[in-house]
Order: sequence, then structure tokens, then C-alpha cells
Amino acid sequence: MSLRSLPLRRPVPIVALTATALLLAACSGGETGSGGDTPGTGGSLTWAIASEPSCFAPAFHQLVSDRAVLRNLVDSLVHQEQDGSFTPWLASGWTVSDDGTTYTFDLRDDVTFSDGAALDAAAVQANYDYVRDASHGSTYATLLSSVTDITAPDDHTLVLQLSAPDTSLLDSLSSVALGIVDPAGLELGDGLCDPTTGDLSGTGPFTVADYSRGDHVELVRNDDYDWAPESAGHSGPAYLDSVTYSFQSDDAGRVGALQSGQVQVISGVPALQVAGLESAGLTYQNGPRTASTFGFVVNADPANAPWDDVRLRQAVRDGFDLDAIVQAVYAGQVDRAWSWVGQDSAGYDADLEGAWGDDVDAANALLDEAGWTERDADGYRTRDGERLSLAVTYDADSVRDQRDTLIEAVQDQLKTNLGVELAFSTPTWTEVSASIADGSWSVYPATFGKTDYANSVLGTWAGYFYAAGSYQPTAAVEAATTALTATDHAAYTTAIDAVQTDLVLDEAVFIPLTESTFQVATAAEVHGAGFDPSSGTPDSAYGVWLGRS
Repeated sequence: MSLRSLPLRRPVPIVALTATALLLAACSGGETGSGGDTPGTGGSLTWAIASEPSCFAPAFHQLVSDRAVLRNLVDSLVHQEQDGSFTPWLASGWTVSDDGTTYTFDLRDDVTFSDGAALDAAAVQANYDYVRDASHGSTYATLLSSVTDITAPDDHTLVLQLSAPDTSLLDSLSSVALGIVDPAGLELGDGLCDPTTGDLSGTGPFTVADYSRGDHVELVRNDDYDWAPESAGHSGPAYLDSVTYSFQSDDAGRVGALQSGQVQVISGVPALQVAGLESAGLTYQNGPRTASTFGFVVNADPANAPWDDVRLRQAVRDGFDLDAIVQAVYAGQVDRAWSWVGQDSAGYDADLEGAWGDDVDAANALLDEAGWTERDADGYRTRDGERLSLAVTYDADSVRDQRDTLIEAVQDQLKTNLGVELAFSTPTWTEVSASIADGSWSVYPATFGKTDYANSVLGTWAGYFYAAGSYQPTAAVEAATTALTATDHAAYTTAIDAVQTDLVLDEAVFIPLTESTFQVATAAEVHGAGFDPSSGTPDSAYGVWLGRS
């Protein structure tokens, strides 16, 4: 899950691959490589993905997985490298004032939007000001929360003034969420999310040629593209003539389409299918563990009583054998999580490993201490006639990677081990968002993608999930604020460690389940598929090329 903007529409239900998309998948042509290490140009492929993009405007997309498609259409001011460093992209360079509160960016002078308009500092300013304006409803305004003023003193200079040093700023500016579009398109209003309602033009290596809601989106190469980051591996336009993203929510359907040659790439590979794909000569890649992990965000507000009692939350956290569950569901292809921060991230606190979980006796003792000592006819704990029930609502369009199976396994163990009812349901996003908006939600299973952790805490626990309530994990929020304004690495690390300790150990408002990664599998003739360092999602098709298998 990415943080969502509550007023936005959900897409229509996703359907299986149609005959039209199958025909597109079968059509590839042009000058392709020989199948060796030399990239070839031309050709088309179809890439099957689990979820249709919720919105094609970068500042309003709702799902982390959307970024794999949107990155084809928009570029960012700076580029995040695999090692976490930042390099030029639409900005050719930048300087930072000694006090860390003024960033001056020099912009490239050779970039154009796909509609032909030139990129200049005023266009970037318009994008950022649009996101910052609360009336537009972009949840990603938190990425620019430290920015107090933006000016464009000339066509190729952009100045960002901050209220205080912000360790997350470059991370934010590298995100798809702050990808740059022609300001003219921002006037589309409600039509921003639909590429058929107007010309929402980015500077990316592809443009939208055809969009069939619920079925596919076809992207064609932007032949004018010549400003990729230096680490992209090549310059100039993309290798492929076009790429069609086919929307297929069914895991088995995507795998079958790849195995039969109907599509050449799939995202979202079921763990139990990996061995079969590799034995068939297909290539499988698992992305980096740099996102926040997948787990239960628990509402600790008094309005969600009795789950405002930390003893109950800690009991649930420790009342099941997570290692055994993850092994049973994923057969070694997915790692269990220990923290809110992914294990491949520089901020990961390894001290949390072994510090919680799988302590059924202690969990039962906490529930007894809290007064939930009676049992009903179904074996669930009760107090004063009330069943101890925890509602977990996971909107159906966000479910991926067998996470529903994972939650059902936790559900079984909590009943057996503790007598706690985990009431799991998968309603629509409209229903879930309404409960979050009015504060009546209880548990939302979530991952927040690869992002700056300090900024994410403030946008999540100090804002989004508790916008309608009075509770927030105070220690985590205070530590995140410290991390955000830290001027040295040691102070930042100490603060991020404190965030993780409070969320997982002390307050148990986040119960980690699994490391969150994305996966891709490709046919033998497909080369260059990888992962976007700024999000951990599958990368754009810019570097993908077709050889001869």
C-alpha cells in the first residue's frame, strides 16, 4: 500500500487478459538483438501486472505497484542510485546552503514534455506548488512538508527554501510521486487520473497510445527522449517500440500467460511457482528488501477500544509462530519481517531480531492480566460478555503475493493459541477509506513502499491513519521529527532506531509480517528488466530490449 488520497476514485474491477491484449502480446517486430549482450532496438512486448494503475497522475496514484507503469511516463528532478545516493536527472546539479535550509537546483536546458513544451524551472515549481496545495488533495504533499517557499529566478534555476534541514528531501524529489508533468495538464481536475480525458504529458521515455480501462494500457516510445540518468546504462530513446501493460489480477493467469508465450514479462510471481518458472528456462528476479515491511497497522485510538490497550496489541504480536507461517506460505521465497524498516535498508535496526514474537505463554498472560479471562461457546476470549475480536480489513484491489493466505494462517493461530478472533475481510477501497476517514478502522494490512522512513512516519501515524482520532505513537513521531532534521548520520540512525522500537516493541501499533519485495519473471528473449531504486518496484521499460531466444 502507498498512502492514499481519500477522495480519489477506485478503478473499475480488473478483468483477465482479453483476446485484444493477447494479440498485442504476440506482435513483436523491428530490429532486435541477437540474444547476446548487445542490446537491440525495436519490437514490442506485453507485460502482465496484477493491478491496473489507480491513477496516471503521479501525485495522486494510490498503490505502490502503480509506480512501475508511471515511471515510464515521468522523470524526477534527481535520481536515486542503487546504493541510496542521489545523482542528476532533470536537474543537472544542485547546491545546499551551509545551514541545510536552501536547495538550489540547476535544470537541464534540453528537456521537453511529450506534448512538445519545454521543461523549465517554472514548470517544476508549478508541479510542486500543486502538490503542496492542500485543496488539491494529494497525499504526497507530506513529501514537501518542510518546503516553505519555491522560486524560479530564471528558466533553469529552481530554489527550495526549507523551514529546517530535511534529510528526506532528495529522497522525496527522486520519487515517482513527485514526477514532473506539463503544468497545462494539471488543469484537468478530476480527469487527471484518466489518460483518455486530456493530455497529461510527462518527460518520460514512453507516452500513452491506448488505454482500455480494466484491460490494458499501451505505451509507445518517446523518440525525443535523451535525458536518462547517467547510470541508466544507455542514452537516447528506449530500445522498445512499445510496451503493453495487461491488467491480470489472477496469479495463476499471469504465470500461465508467461509460460505459454502470450506475454513476455509478468510482475507479481507466486512463491510456489518460482521453481517451475526457472526450470522452464524463464528468468525470475526478486527485488530489494528496501521498502517498509508488510504488516498490521493497528489503530490504538481509544475509539477502537479495547485495542487501545497496549497489552492486547503486544499479545497479538507475540501470539503466533511467524517463522513457521511464512515458511508454509512462501516455501523460502519470502523472508519474515522483524521491523517496520526493510532489512536491506541502511536504517534497519537488527536489534529487533528475536526481540519479539512466538511467545504464546507471555501473550496469554497479558490477555489474562487485561481481564479477558472468560471463553464463549466458540472458544474465543470474552470480558463482560464481549468477544475479543480484532477486525482486519484489506481492500481487495491491494491484496497481492498471497497475503490473504498469510493473514488467514495468522487468524488460525490466534484462535488456537490465544482465543482471539481475527475477523478478516476484503471489502472495497471505498469502504476501507471511509472507515479510515472517520476513524472507525481497526487494522489495515500495509506496506508503504520505499520511502524516507522519518517522513513516512509523520505522514502515516501523525496524519493519515489518525486524521480523525486523537491517538498517535508519540515517541515514534518525536523520533521521526528528530531524524528528519538531523544534521549528522549518527543522530539520524539513533532516531530511526527509536522509531522502530516504539512502533514494533513499545506500542505494537505495527506488527511486522513479511519483507515486502516485488518480483518479475521474463521470457528468455527479454533483457534489461530490473527494479527502480527509488521505489523498489519493477523499473520502467526504458532499459528493456528483446534478443532472440
